[in-house]
Amino acid sequence: MKSLQYLTVLFLSVATTNAQSDTLYVNDTHVLSLIFPKPISRAVTGHSNYTLGYNQETPERVGLLQGNRGADSNLLVMTEDGLAYSYYLVYRKQLVESHRFVAINEAIGHVLPEKHNDDLTQKEKVRSPSTRLSDSLQYRKASRYFLEQNTSMLKAKRRDGMVLRLRDVSYFGKETYIVLEIENRSDIDFEVDFVQLFWAHGNPRKKSSYQKLILEPLYSYKGPSMVKVGTVERFVYVVPKFTLTGKERLMIEIEEKRGSRKLMLKGKRNRGRIWDSNTTWESNEPNRIL
Repeated sequence: MKSLQYLTVLFLSVATTNAQSDTLYVNDTHVLSLIFPKPISRAVTGHSNYTLGYNQETPERVGLLQGNRGADSNLLVMTEDGLAYSYYLVYRKQLVESHRFVAINEAIGHVLPEKHNDDLTQKEKVRSPSTRLSDSLQYRKASRYFLEQNTSMLKAKRRDGMVLRLRDVSYFGKETYIVLEIENRSDIDFEVDFVQLFWAHGNPRKKSSYQKLILEPLYSYKGPSMVKVGTVERFVYVVPKFTLTGKERLMIEIEEKRGSRKLMLKGKRNRGRIWDSNTTWESNEPNRIL
């Protein structure tokens, strides 16, 4: 309750001082992805025309911002470390950016009591580095195993001389391993700006019931920064374990760093199988290498 009161007071104070806030341009046809340094704990907009979607059950660093035509507004976001970020919101038909990595120095201050901040700092100090190292080794070994399997293609998308293929989606332990492949059939090298994985539910035309949440990777194996002309790059992304129902989709987006090319691939469960393929979702084989 106290943290909510702090958030309310801070929101009212920054609402009258928009000059200190950065401006975000949004619309109702595209999503602006905001990636914060720490998971989002709360977010408030000044007008119902604007919404920031984020995972409230399992806090994540990513928020998806959209807005409808109308009056300007503002946004206040609080992250788990107690920092607050304030932005001025403006509707614009054409967006100037599709994603943004928020720097910690953009924060306008702390909204939680000092004692709570001290507790968070102490928790960071006592976390075991050996546990993180152990997880990383497991992810690497399992990723290498799945990468070396000669699996059939589950899904493919071709555009502008580029081919994005989904090779495998498998469980191991508490994680899901997603094997992707990019082939460059164009005449220009493809420099990768970012790879984003989404879990989507519902019909995007019905915004009230549509959800699109980023699957934040726990680990990436051999993720390419450049795909040269005439080459194929295969890599693995490890995300927290998830399942798909008939109305849910896995979405992969890859965007070029210095160019306009963008690849998007969607896959869904079909007739009792996870994908339109004979490849199974479950795999116990990595038990032999870990």
